[in-house]
Amino acid sequence: MIFRQFPMVPQHKHAAIAARVAEAAGLQNKFWEMHDILYKNRESWSEAADAFPIFEGYAEKIGLDVDKFKRDQRDAVARSRMVLDLRRARVLGVKSTPTVYLNGAEIPYEQIKTLRGLRTVISKALKPIRS
Repeated sequence: MIFRQFPMVPQHKHAAIAARVAEAAGLQNKFWEMHDILYKNRESWSEAADAFPIFEGYAEKIGLDVDKFKRDQRDAVARSRMVLDLRRARVLGVKSTPTVYLNGAEIPYEQIKTLRGLRTVISKALKPIRS
């Protein structure tokens, strides 16, 4: 599984910084921890005037070196990862999130909007391998 960033700006005013924050956490091997806390708490930061103090709190909560995290989220590495992901998405024609590709084909959202649906799609894709 490969996760790619697709910050939907301007619809979500803090989407780009949230993507950089997740990438910065990834530089400390905590991408998924930050990803999960961002999604779980998106209502609390999405409309905040300044989301970064909230993100710093998340960094501390998941055990990041907060000073390194602050530097990394502003650094070129986190920014370029997000920008490259966004470019890939545009080339693929991605218009919304989540967008899932399996074996090079986009899976309609209706098929993957539930965990059961996603499992069904994956099971079908694996069936020829299991035979």
